[in-house]
Order: sequence, then structure tokens, then C-alpha cells
Amino acid sequence: MDYLKVQEPILPMLRSTEKVLARQLRSKVNLISELRQHTPVDKGKKIRATFFFLLAGMNRVDTEGLPQMAAAIEMLHLSSLVHDDIVDNSVWRRGKKTTNHHFGNYLSLLWGDFLFITSLRMISAQNRSRSMDMMLDASRQMIEGQILEFANNFNYRIHSRTYFDIIRKKTSSMFAGIARLAAQLNDKPARAAADFYRFGQDFGMIFQISDDLLDIFSDSAGKSRFQDLQEGKVTLPYILLLRHDALPLIRNFRRSGPQPLLERCRILGIKEQSLQIIDRYYKKCASFLESFPASAHRESMANLLEFIRYRDY
Repeated sequence: MDYLKVQEPILPMLRSTEKVLARQLRSKVNLISELRQHTPVDKGKKIRATFFFLLAGMNRVDTEGLPQMAAAIEMLHLSSLVHDDIVDNSVWRRGKKTTNHHFGNYLSLLWGDFLFITSLRMISAQNRSRSMDMMLDASRQMIEGQILEFANNFNYRIHSRTYFDIIRKKTSSMFAGIARLAAQLNDKPARAAADFYRFGQDFGMIFQISDDLLDIFSDSAGKSRFQDLQEGKVTLPYILLLRHDALPLIRNFRRSGPQPLLERCRILGIKEQSLQIIDRYYKKCASFLESFPASAHRESMANLLEFIRYRDY
């Protein structure tokens, strides 16, 4: 699936969003300009903004003010990436060296806080209480998810329920909040806001499980492979491996010699098992989309769903 084709119906909105982001990050403090150069503001797929615009289009929402909301959502996401890179001591992000690699943790922490506050300031300026509620609720859940993940680092007895709770909070909460917002921006939504919310949750689950697969199986993800394993994050592929007595293999893993781990994954069909779990969420998402009349926005959302289901980057 060509991701640029997914974005075709909303390209003008995405360009407006990029302009808003550039404008909001201007500062008289020179060091902030340097920090911005090492942050993927103009990079990335902008999946959250794309998701928001496509759902809003499906729900026939007036486009006025939407780029400002999308920019705030992307800004919030950027702040979480900067903070994640500090916590994970990451060197690479989207194929580039991270902010903390260039500037250290102290300055990067301040930069992440600056992005977070700026995102809330942008929403506050619009006087949209529903947007602010979404941002605050998603932020709280994302932080809870990160704390729960940290509490289970190197926990090789983690239950799959805990893993799903972690990703529901740290990733799905944002997509669910965006989906509910897209419903609430129309006084007569095409479907109930709760249905939009569940769709966003399921979409987010697909996104994160797919991301966890990229950590093992992709050479095109823009970050080091096996990073999750090195950081002690016991994601779904490792939970499935551990059910087959793979603990010694995981504990003795060396990045310089990944073949034994990859071979065990191949023999046990770990990727295929994970895709089967993704398909449970995919079917529910596809059913939601089919309840809308045919449109360019619905077609692109279906293509976006297909893209995240099988993405390699």
C-alpha cells in the first residue's frame, strides 16, 4: 500500500498542519531553533493527523480549525517521542540521531516539556473544551501506560493481559481520543461517539502490535532492531516466544548474533501468530468502516488500516 495515496484526499489539510507546526515552534531563543532541527517535526508519516482528517471527513465535519487541532495532536505526539528517547536512551529515531544524542537528557527533557505545553496552548487558544479534554485524558493514559510498562521491564512472566493494558493506554488511548473528537465535532455524527472511540482503540492496538513486530523483523523502521529486547520491554512476540521455553534464548541474546532468535521466531511462526491477533482488531475496524457510505475518505481510511496492518516501516 502506497502511503502517499492514503493521504491524497487530505493533502491540503496536512500541508496546512505543517505550516501551523512550523509557526508554533518559532522562538527568539536560538537554542530552540537548534533543538527543532534535530526533532522530526517535518518528518514522519503524521499518521495521527491523517487518521483525524479522514475520520472527520467521513463524519462530514466542517474543516475550519481542523489543521490547528491536528497540529496540536502531532505536537503532543512529538513531545512523547522526545521523552521516550530519553527514557530509552535511544540514539536513532526515524533514521536520524535523536535529540538526546545531540543535546543530552537535561536539555531534551526541557524540549519535550516545551512541545507538550505548546500543544496544550494551541488547543486552549481555540476555546474547544472537547479538544482539551481529549488531549488531557490521552496524555494521562499515555503516561500511565509508560509507567506500567516500566514496572514490567524484564518481567518475563508478564501476562498477555498486562501487555494489552499497557499498549491500550500508551498508544491506543490517543487514537481512541482522536476518533471520539472527530465524532463530537459534528452535532449529528454518522455513528455514536462510543463507536468512534472503540474504532480508535482497535486501530491503536493494530498500530502498536505492528510496531512491536517491526522491532524484530524490519530493517526499515528507522531505529535499531531488537531495541525493545535490549530495554527489557516484553512485547507480544516475546510473550509468544516465552510460551515455548525461549527464556534462555532471550536472556542470552546478543545484537551481534540475532540468528538463533530469528530462527526460533520462524520455526514457531511468531510473526504469523501476532498477525492473527492483529486480524481480530482488523475485522472490527473493517466492520466499522463498512457502515459508512462510500467516499474518498472512507476508502483512504480502509487503505490506512491496511497499511498499518502490514507496514514494514
